[in-house]
Amino acid sequence: MRNSIVKKISQLIIPRLEGNRLTNPSYFEKIKGLVEQGIGGFILFGGKYQDVKKAIIELQRIAITPLFIASDLEQGLGQQVEGGTLFPNAMAIGSAINPDSDGDIKLLREAISIMALEASEIGINVVLAPVLDVNTNPKNPIVCTRAFSDNPEKVAWFGREFINGIQSRGLIACAKHFPGHGDTEMDSHIELPVIKASIERLRNLELYPFIEAIKEEVNMIMVGHLMVEVIDPDSPASLSQKIINGLLRKDLGFSRIVITDAMNMGAIRNLYQESDACLMALKAGADIILHPENPETLIEYLLSKWEEIETQVEESSKRILKTKERLRLNTPLPSFAKVSPLALSFENRSVGGFEGGNLGFKVARTLSEKAIRIIKGTPRFTENSVVIILDDDSSGAGNDFMETLKGKYPSFESIYIDMENISLEMAKALSEIKGRSITVAIFSKVSAWKGRNGIGLELYQFLKDALKASESSTIISFGSPYIFNEIEADILIAAYWDSAFAQRAVGKILCERSK
Repeated sequence: MRNSIVKKISQLIIPRLEGNRLTNPSYFEKIKGLVEQGIGGFILFGGKYQDVKKAIIELQRIAITPLFIASDLEQGLGQQVEGGTLFPNAMAIGSAINPDSDGDIKLLREAISIMALEASEIGINVVLAPVLDVNTNPKNPIVCTRAFSDNPEKVAWFGREFINGIQSRGLIACAKHFPGHGDTEMDSHIELPVIKASIERLRNLELYPFIEAIKEEVNMIMVGHLMVEVIDPDSPASLSQKIINGLLRKDLGFSRIVITDAMNMGAIRNLYQESDACLMALKAGADIILHPENPETLIEYLLSKWEEIETQVEESSKRILKTKERLRLNTPLPSFAKVSPLALSFENRSVGGFEGGNLGFKVARTLSEKAIRIIKGTPRFTENSVVIILDDDSSGAGNDFMETLKGKYPSFESIYIDMENISLEMAKALSEIKGRSITVAIFSKVSAWKGRNGIGLELYQFLKDALKASESSTIISFGSPYIFNEIEADILIAAYWDSAFAQRAVGKILCERSK
């Protein structure tokens, strides 16, 4: 009896799978132990293609019930696995694709197809995408470029395309972060955001893409760690009966799998003991607990609460098992060469190799080039210009941009400033650019735990001083376009992300349009 209950509880839990540790025997034995106990699946982070695929094949082989292998693939397999194609972020895709253009729609569907095929080939069967948040707040630190748009109808349109493209390949698409993380100024990885919108606004804006996703029969919805005061002023959405069983299940009619956002995030961890929060999530109607820190301890705790959660566990178990059976997750992993001629074999891919003729890379490059928007002015560049790289992440960014410019202008002066060297370089840099033309390339990723989009205060102050000191100015954002709301420059260019594709494309624009 105990073993059967443990297996039912375990099916509701998806812990972390470290792709880079799968070749470590002790780590892999621990993971296998969870599988033998009946764990529902894993969320994959990182790893090399061959190591990950080999491990997933073995884990599925020993699993009595097929495993959900989930991963955050908003930008395709390359977001997590070395060798996969990394596509532009959602905002860049939203910029690149015109829903009224048949050619653009074909390109988008080709990209989604490649994303799904690469995921399927390696053994991932749950794609934690699309993001259906409507990014209405320019200061949003965690959604920002991960959102397709600040227009709910546009977000819904892209959401439908991604859901259909992913699920037509036999995978699960997961719409996130219900009921909408777009109008926040806090990162839920760090603290609990509070949504103060009225119910009318929620239904017309934040909820609209999710309503459309439900119509498209999306298989899974992720509930965010958000306090939505108008519906439940006492509990985060991920722990709220009013939001999960009330709004999502009863009001919107969603009958498929509900998964929490990661339970190790600060929005929950700072307010609750993890075990208590997971218990609350299950009682609220969540089917799957995502990314608990200690799954073994959690299983034992939930076992001690069996009488309180038996009904919910039984319902969730049936829903999960029905989904796994319907999607035939226990079928062998296909050979990529047999499934599709879209790409070279992973074994022959060079990591980050953009010139290998692979269709995934070609599509990603095309999307990157189409995404670029000249917001203001006419791009121009001369060898007398000073190029400034502002690197908010201190990652050594900008090499592909610089190399592209040097192909035509080999002798221009350049300055690299990041969060670590700004105090040493600022005064010297301002002196060198006084009265000259400057081209400023801004690199700042939107990422978990960072707590902001755009650039830090010191870099922002330097940028304002540099613009005042210069004779003319070009600003390029290889990230959030909202930084343009806070600065004045002669030329503004939005690239939306910082890939080699985007950097080369912007460099090419400057070279081709300059005398």
